[in-house]
Amino acid sequence: MKYRFIPRYLHLIVLNILLSLNPQIKEEFPISIYINPEEYISADSLLKFEKIGYEIQDPVERSKYYFLVAHLFNQQKTELNVRTDSIIEVITSLIKSYEKKLFKNHYSVNYDLPIFDYEYEYIKFSDRAVIKKVFYKQASTLKNQYSERNNAFKRKIELLSDYLISLREEYVVNRKSLININIKDSIEYQFYSTIQDMLSDNLILQTKLVPLKIIKDSRDNIISTIEIHDIRGDYIIFSKDFEYFNDNLLAAIKERESGILVKEILYGQNRYSEEFYDFIFKSNFQTLNYDNFTEVYYQLNNKINYIDFSTFNGVKIGSIHYEYDNLDRLIDEKWYKGERFLLREFNCFYEPGQGHYRVVEKNQYGEIVFQDVVTSKNSHIKIEGK
Repeated sequence: MKYRFIPRYLHLIVLNILLSLNPQIKEEFPISIYINPEEYISADSLLKFEKIGYEIQDPVERSKYYFLVAHLFNQQKTELNVRTDSIIEVITSLIKSYEKKLFKNHYSVNYDLPIFDYEYEYIKFSDRAVIKKVFYKQASTLKNQYSERNNAFKRKIELLSDYLISLREEYVVNRKSLININIKDSIEYQFYSTIQDMLSDNLILQTKLVPLKIIKDSRDNIISTIEIHDIRGDYIIFSKDFEYFNDNLLAAIKERESGILVKEILYGQNRYSEEFYDFIFKSNFQTLNYDNFTEVYYQLNNKINYIDFSTFNGVKIGSIHYEYDNLDRLIDEKWYKGERFLLREFNCFYEPGQGHYRVVEKNQYGEIVFQDVVTSKNSHIKIEGK
């Protein structure tokens, strides 16, 4: 939809030309006891300016108030344009990312924003401008422009959001069949952080997210859920993704807060438990495929904080704890059996400017049992033959 703002105040445009200062002259603003342009004033408060203006008896003081309201409305229009252009750009980028992963052609949501003939222009405060009610006309015109543009922005964002949410739902349902899908893909964080920002700015209603509250697959398994909580005035989105084995038993749960992975629960044998159990138990010990689970806890930087291994009846088998330096490099890794019985420890020593580090393994008595040089800075410690 495309429309233009009809110049209902053509005489205001003419007065702007007649009364405006030379551009080289510094803009001066009157002082009003009814409004302070140095303080933050919300757009919602400005939209009610006429109620305050009608209560001001002195026409000069009233015009001073209208002058400043017009100036602030112009600022709010600029901020609105920047803020909404930014969120529209983010949503559009996310849409394209989902379309790419779903092998869809790009669908353009067409909704043109209003175009206005009148642009705010500084007019020197004068008796003539007061008599002509120039500043009230300015404030009233800018109020209408702000309201129309704000409503148009919200409508465009609503259309984009509807399409984004439908893509997100389709992506979750088809995620297993898609190629090169990484569960830690940045698109997860981008989606939830964007929705969270929109909720905080009242650009989307929670009811719009109902289709994403619980998503099931063709076998009626829950594969994704989201919950929204208001924590100290901020909307926080908590989400869970569920994965299943071929026999339909639950394989994993991945929990995110604001799109950031904070915890994984892995059922049965997995890449973490297999190595851990091989070390702490005798060679003839075997766990059943589905009698234990692993909880992996993450830091905000996506590094593992610690891992807990437990049986289904609540007995803690052991844990691994990780410590990093200020460059997010692993410097310490401790293996515990049961609650806190230390069995194994690794220490990493990095040399400035070198592309490797030295790793030292100690046993439960603090004795060094192995040393090696590792060339990869990014992988967790793995000792060959251990």
